[in-house]
Amino acid sequence: MESLGHALERLFRGSPEDVKTIYSRFSREDIIKWMRERPSANMRFVEVEGDKEVIVVVPTANASGELARRTRSHFAGLHLVFVESNGPLFNYARSVNVGVNLALSYDPKWVVISNDDLTRVEGVSKLKDQLSTVSNAELVMASPSSYHTYPVLLMEPKSWFIKGMGVFGKMFRMPPAKVYGELLAFREKLGIRYVTMIESMVGPMAKVAGKSIRVLNAGSFAVIRPRRSPLDETFINSHEDLVLSMTLRYTVIKYKIDEERGASLGFGEARFVRTFVNEIYLNYLLEKGLLPI
Repeated sequence: MESLGHALERLFRGSPEDVKTIYSRFSREDIIKWMRERPSANMRFVEVEGDKEVIVVVPTANASGELARRTRSHFAGLHLVFVESNGPLFNYARSVNVGVNLALSYDPKWVVISNDDLTRVEGVSKLKDQLSTVSNAELVMASPSSYHTYPVLLMEPKSWFIKGMGVFGKMFRMPPAKVYGELLAFREKLGIRYVTMIESMVGPMAKVAGKSIRVLNAGSFAVIRPRRSPLDETFINSHEDLVLSMTLRYTVIKYKIDEERGASLGFGEARFVRTFVNEIYLNYLLEKGLLPI
């Protein structure tokens, strides 16, 4: 007979409709246990020699691909640690953690955690100059944009808003709204009280859609003081950056970057039905008092 873990993994790797059945068939405890026990994908380090005062850790599917080559040019002069990993077991937090832990062996002052899809950065000298002004922060965020240093709402959505999301998402082909509008039908069963919403996507509706708490999220680019395994590896390719932002004392520097949206994971329905498991685990942490709010 197929074990719970194997059943969950098989469905999780399937079509969006397969993944959706996870939320109706399994309990919160089953889902979180499976998340915690998932094996790791194979990972390989590719290092680029440079100044080790600031080390850049970059998870990537291909350390010799175009995105990685572009990243090398963005941070030319700094030491880079590419963590190459791909396939269905890829886990962003695990890739970041092994890369950061390797970086710590060089005793850096700062560790940059960056996606490989940056299209523009202001330059290494500007970054180092800005970091030299930081005194007591543990986390440094770049200048605000739509994909990094952006406000997120932890919202207790009203029922009418959830229904409206589903209708709006279907009509205007907005995968996040469509998926959440459907899957939040299971919110009580799965212990979901708070839902993460990007503030700019909710717009003025945020004032009436439900009570919310506003959090600034580092997103795809963050600079941290040296610390081992900074991300929670239970999360699967979402929400780990939000938790990091909620738990560390942060500041925002004047350093502009641009990036592509969904270059690695895409922006379709499949992405959001899979990352919905992270809403379950986030709410578990909040309910148990393991995450401040």
